[in-house]
Amino acid sequence: MRFGLFLIFVLSSVIARADLTGAARYEYIRGSEEELAHRLLVKSKLNSNLGPFGIFIEGFGEVEGNEDQAFIRRSPTKGYLQEAYLEFKLESFYVRVGRQALRWSESWTLPSLDVWTGRRFNRLFFDPLADQLTHPTGATFTYAADTFSLELAGIGEVAETTYPIPLPQVENEKNTSFGARAKWTLGGFGFSAMSAQVLQKNTFGATANYAFETAVPKIELGRTVNSSILSPFVKYSDYQTVGCDIFLGNWILLPQISMFKADSSSEIFEEQTSYYLSAQWNPNRHDIQVQVFTNTTTEDSFGSISYGYNWTDYFTILGFVQNYSGQSGLYKIYEEITGGPVFGLRMELSGNLAF
Repeated sequence: MRFGLFLIFVLSSVIARADLTGAARYEYIRGSEEELAHRLLVKSKLNSNLGPFGIFIEGFGEVEGNEDQAFIRRSPTKGYLQEAYLEFKLESFYVRVGRQALRWSESWTLPSLDVWTGRRFNRLFFDPLADQLTHPTGATFTYAADTFSLELAGIGEVAETTYPIPLPQVENEKNTSFGARAKWTLGGFGFSAMSAQVLQKNTFGATANYAFETAVPKIELGRTVNSSILSPFVKYSDYQTVGCDIFLGNWILLPQISMFKADSSSEIFEEQTSYYLSAQWNPNRHDIQVQVFTNTTTEDSFGSISYGYNWTDYFTILGFVQNYSGQSGLYKIYEEITGGPVFGLRMELSGNLAF
C-alpha cells in the first residue's frame, strides 16, 4: 500500500499539475516558572491532479529541544502524517480513499458532530487548531449539487487522540465504522443531518443556519448512544450548541454556548454548560486574536491573546499569552503543567512551488 502511494506520487509529480507548499516554524514557549517548549516544526503539503485523479499529502515533523516537557506532554521529536488520500472526481461525484479530514460540525468546541476527528490534547493549545486535530483513514463517497449534497463514509482506522501525563495513553483502535451526512439549502437556510457509528458509539445530529449579510446564526444538536454498556445502563449524551459567525469590517466574532447532558442510568445524571468566544481583527498585515472559554459547571477556563505580523508574504512573527485553569480533569492538568500564564513566540517562513 505504501509503495503504491509512493509510485502514484512520483508519476503524478512528473506528468500532472502539482502544488507543493512548505513551511518552517520555530517556537519558544515559557511558563511563569520554566520553559515549556523549544521546538522547530517543518510542514509540507502536496496537491497534485491529473485529469479526474488527484493526490493530497500533508504532514509535519517536530524537533523538541526540551526533553522533560516532551516526556510530560508525550510530544517527542517525530513526524506526523495529517492527511494522505487519493481522489477521483467525475462531475458532481467525488471518491476519496486514505487518511482525510471529515469535519461535519458547525461548532468550534467539544462536544460536536466531528465524531471522526481526534485531538492532540497532549500538546495543550500551543499549536494552531489545524495541527491539534487528527483524522481517520477510510473511504468517502460524495455527491454534491448546487443545493444538496450527500456524503457516505466508511472508516477502517479511527483518528488518534492523545493526552499528557498522568492521563493514560489511549490505544488507537482499528474497527470498521460507517456514517452518512446530507446537506441542503432552502430559502436562505442551510440544513444538515447525520448519523455515524464510531466504535461502540452511535451518534445522530442535525445543524441549521441562516446567512444574513454580516452574520450567520447557527444551531447544532447531537445525541450519542454508547452501546458498549448493556441495558439498563446504556449511556446517552445530548448536547445543543447555539452560535453565530459575525463579520464586521476587519472583525470576525465567533460566540458560542453549548449545553451538554449525559445519562448513564436512572441514578446518574450530569449537566454542563460552556461558553466560548473568538474575536479576530486582521487589517492589512496585522492579526490579533482573542479566545475565551469557560465551563461553568466544572469551572474549567482557557484564555488566549495573540498578535501576529506578516512582514512579507512568506514570513510571519507572532507572540501569544495563554492561561489555563481547572478544578479537576484535563484543565487542572494543564494548569499544573504550565504553572500559570504561558508566553510564546512563533516565527514562520513559508513558500509555495507550482509545477
